[in-house]
Amino acid sequence: MITPDLIQAFKDNVSEFYDISYESLYLLKEITEVRELKAGTILENVGDIPNSIYVIIDGYCRSYFVNEKGKEFTKAIYKPLDIFTSFNAIIKQIPADCYYATLTKCTVIVTNYNEYINLREQHPDILKFHFSYLENLICQNDVRHKELLSMNATERYLSLRKQIPNIDNLIPQYQIATYLSITPVQLSRIRNNLNH
Repeated sequence: MITPDLIQAFKDNVSEFYDISYESLYLLKEITEVRELKAGTILENVGDIPNSIYVIIDGYCRSYFVNEKGKEFTKAIYKPLDIFTSFNAIIKQIPADCYYATLTKCTVIVTNYNEYINLREQHPDILKFHFSYLENLICQNDVRHKELLSMNATERYLSLRKQIPNIDNLIPQYQIATYLSITPVQLSRIRNNLNH
């Protein structure tokens, strides 16, 4: 259930990008539903043309892809109040090239993209939020790319732990390792070195 407290928490979060009015937030509420999901639930499959935007209320999700040899690579990890979908696929209305799945038990708000677009066109504050959020995503991707190129594995791990302090207790080691672009053995060594 989307409560007034939840709407306020979401408003506080999105205000980092643009201050959406309460009127617009309640209109957004009308095109959403809340889902309680088990760990390992697939939200979007590779090949799906998505039509939903997700907001995590509780729990953690990830996007990942599998190469031709069957090896998984975690593209992103999403935490509470993160907004996510396959933006490339949903904007272009093409098949997604990644899976989107819950890492833990999750409560997720699901918003219909087409109805969101209609609201966006009618309400300037939602439109301004939309573009500000997309700009923020571009900046996040830029930072992530720089981290992959310039940081060593230990530094990338510490950066992830700063973003999600309890990450080691939330998800399996191999999923953390794929996000860091290292092997589980390398991650184990890093953790051992940091604990000594």
